[in-house]
Amino acid sequence: MKTLKINISNIESTFNSLKNECKGHLKRNGSEMKMVMDNDIGNGEVTGFTFNNNILYLTYGIKFSEDTTMIFDDNINEQSLNYCYCSSGEMRHSFGETGKMLSFSEMQTGIFSNSMDKPNLLYFQKNQYQKFTLISFVANKTTLKNTDEYTWQLMQLFKAKEKSGRFAYASSYNVKIQETLNQIDLLSGKNIADALLKKGMLQVSLAMIVNQYFEDMEKQQEGGHTLSQGEMESIKEISEFIRNYPDQQFDLNYLSKKTGLTPAKLQQGFKDLFGRTVSNFIKNVRVELAEKLIKTTDLNISQIVYTIGLSSRSYFSKIFKEKYKCSPREYQNNRVHMEVLAK
Repeated sequence: MKTLKINISNIESTFNSLKNECKGHLKRNGSEMKMVMDNDIGNGEVTGFTFNNNILYLTYGIKFSEDTTMIFDDNINEQSLNYCYCSSGEMRHSFGETGKMLSFSEMQTGIFSNSMDKPNLLYFQKNQYQKFTLISFVANKTTLKNTDEYTWQLMQLFKAKEKSGRFAYASSYNVKIQETLNQIDLLSGKNIADALLKKGMLQVSLAMIVNQYFEDMEKQQEGGHTLSQGEMESIKEISEFIRNYPDQQFDLNYLSKKTGLTPAKLQQGFKDLFGRTVSNFIKNVRVELAEKLIKTTDLNISQIVYTIGLSSRSYFSKIFKEKYKCSPREYQNNRVHMEVLAK
C-alpha cells in the first residue's frame, strides 16, 4: 500500500505536495494549476483553482499502479469541510487509518466535515481509473473568525452535525451535479470572463450538493426509498438513448419495458437525476436539439419540427418560446442577422 500526503491548506501547497508525492510535473493555465504524472506511481492529472482564498476546487483523473491511500489536511489546527463528487470508479473514505470507512460511487457525493485531529483518507485500488471532484474548505481557528459570511456558513453547516468532531455522508445519485462540474472543467480560466464563470458555477454546484443533502434527509424522514446504483445506471442509459433518438415516439410503457423499471421508478429516477419528469426531459431534449439545428444548419422550421419527432408546428413554437423567450422564426432571423453583421 502506497501512502501520499497532500497538504490542502492552500492551492500552492496542494499542487507542490501533489508534484512531490506523485513525481509529477506542474503547469499553469491562467488562474488554473495542473499536475500531470505518468510514471511508476501511476498516470493521470489533477487540475484546480482557488475561490475566496480558502476554497479549493480540484478535479482528479488518475489511475495508480498499486493500492494507494491519499491523506488530506493532516493538520490538527485546521477545520476542514470536503465535498467529493465521484464521476467514475468507486471512492472509499475514512477519518484516520482506524476510522469507519464510507464508500460511494459514480454519481454520488461524499461530504466530510472534520474539526478534530483525524485527517481525511481516500483509498484507491490499483489499476482502476477514478475521476472525482474535491471541493475543500480549510480554515484554522484564526482565519475562520475572519472569513466571509458565505464561507463561514458553509463551514458551520455540517460542523453542527458532527459527532465526536466528525461528520461523513454519502448522497443519493445525482447526474445534474456532474453536468455542472463538467461545464466548470470545460472553461479554460485563461481570461477574467472564464474565471468569473468558473466561480459562479462553483457556487451553483455547491448549492446543488447542499440541496441534495437536505432532499435526502427529507426522504429519509418521510420513509422514501432511493433507487439502487444499477437502477440509476439504467436511467442514465435510457436518457442517453432518448438524446440519441429524439425523433422516436417514446412513452412510459415503452421505456419501462426497455429498462425493466416500473413507470414509478422511471419517474423517480428522472426527477432525481435531472429534476424533470420523463415527458419534460424528452421535451427539453427536443427543444435543445431544435435550437442547435437552427444555429448550425440551413433546415427550415418545418424540417426541424420533423427532425425532432414532432408533428405540430404550433406546439413546437409554444415549447420553444417557453425556453428561449422568442419564437423559432425570430430566433432563426436573429441568427441570420448576426451572421450578416459579422461579415
